[in-house]
Amino acid sequence: MERMNNKVIFLVLFLLMITAFPLLNAQGQEKSASIDKIWENIYSQDYISAKKLVQKELQGSNSESLQLLSLMEICLNGLERYKQADESRKKILSVWEKNHKKAYIEENYPLNLATWTRMAVVTPNVLVLGAEYYLPYPVNAKKEGFYYHKFTAYNRFSKRASKFFKLENSPKTEKEYRLFEISEEGEATLVKNYGNTLPDFRDEMKDVMKYLKL
Repeated sequence: MERMNNKVIFLVLFLLMITAFPLLNAQGQEKSASIDKIWENIYSQDYISAKKLVQKELQGSNSESLQLLSLMEICLNGLERYKQADESRKKILSVWEKNHKKAYIEENYPLNLATWTRMAVVTPNVLVLGAEYYLPYPVNAKKEGFYYHKFTAYNRFSKRASKFFKLENSPKTEKEYRLFEISEEGEATLVKNYGNTLPDFRDEMKDVMKYLKL
């Protein structure tokens, strides 16, 4: 009898699992479709519609999703609601520190998890994304200097990255904050020297756009 009960329990659990998988998959597809729709609105510079979709997605269990919070900051910057965007940035850093910082440091600063996107500037041919490092990112293993922000220009038709920029402060920059274009070969071309003060992120984006003549 006990063996029979175990079989019944196993069968019930198995049925629950196989019926849950399509539901989870559907939920994942639905979320992916929502994210795609948000980006479509951003590409169209319809930040109001994008923001409404983000707000809807942030409800409930998604309230601490870094991806959605990042999209919210992008929308607020796009709408030039800079005070709200700065508050969104603070929340992102708070959530990251609470939920992700420990693992990030233990895994030795994985580059693919090092930044979040704060701004998106859309032009007819080029999309420029501006991102900030959750923690200043070491320029080398000895941590002799750090990167603070990065900007990437994408060809909107091929969707390939074409230009890269990083804000650096290190002995190489004489302890000044300097924005460089970084070539695929790793060569650095100075875009602007900001001196001893960490520049405003939005000012950097303007300088990148000016440098790209966009």
